[in-house]
Amino acid sequence: MGQPAYKWVASVGFWDSYARWYKLWIEHTHYHARIIEVLKAMTRPAWKVLDIGAGNGILSIPLYVRGCEVTALEPSVGMRNLLYEEAFKNRIDGLNVDDRIWEEVPCYEYSDYDLIIACNTLHLTTMGFEKALEKIFRTRPQNIFLITEMEPPEIQKKWLDRAYSNVFSKSFDVDNPYAYHHFDEMVKHWAFIKGKSPRPDEIADLKKKVVLKDGHLWIEYTSRVLMYWLWRNSCNGEEVMPSF
Repeated sequence: MGQPAYKWVASVGFWDSYARWYKLWIEHTHYHARIIEVLKAMTRPAWKVLDIGAGNGILSIPLYVRGCEVTALEPSVGMRNLLYEEAFKNRIDGLNVDDRIWEEVPCYEYSDYDLIIACNTLHLTTMGFEKALEKIFRTRPQNIFLITEMEPPEIQKKWLDRAYSNVFSKSFDVDNPYAYHHFDEMVKHWAFIKGKSPRPDEIADLKKKVVLKDGHLWIEYTSRVLMYWLWRNSCNGEEVMPSF
């Protein structure tokens, strides 16, 4: 993807407009199922949690239901509307929502939280993945849960240089298809992503990728997801490192 296009995808305006497509994707994927399993196993009720780039609350809401005090950081009004929709559907009214971008948030406001989560969001910040992660370190959360499809350079070495231990690093492959109700919907999605109408040869290529299943048109795809859980080493030796 070219740099101008990437900047557009990483902008709040993109996600305001993309929310309708995100909703279509989230309704037909199990992408987050294993991530949610990890969160349920690793967290405790009453934890203070910050979810950076919370989207529709796919991770924030299960944590809230678990009894955590959750703040969903989501700057896109389109995505926040999906979040409010999911919260209403689940009869949740106590979820904290912060509408700022991560770059604007002072570290002290979320310092010493029990957990900070970033699921496929740090690379979308204007400061870039590594500086956004550096900022998480500066807030000094007890735990950091990072989920990404990228493999950041030397990230493990940087963790070892800090007061954090790597509890686990895991990866898994997950079916990550996109489902459409009709072909025109697929073409509109393609046009939105590309910023132009498809040529006849590009439409023909789309048709080659389509699989008809369960009353939907599917473009099948598999993603490799990386999960890292970091724990801040205790100074007094009283806290026990979590395990999974």
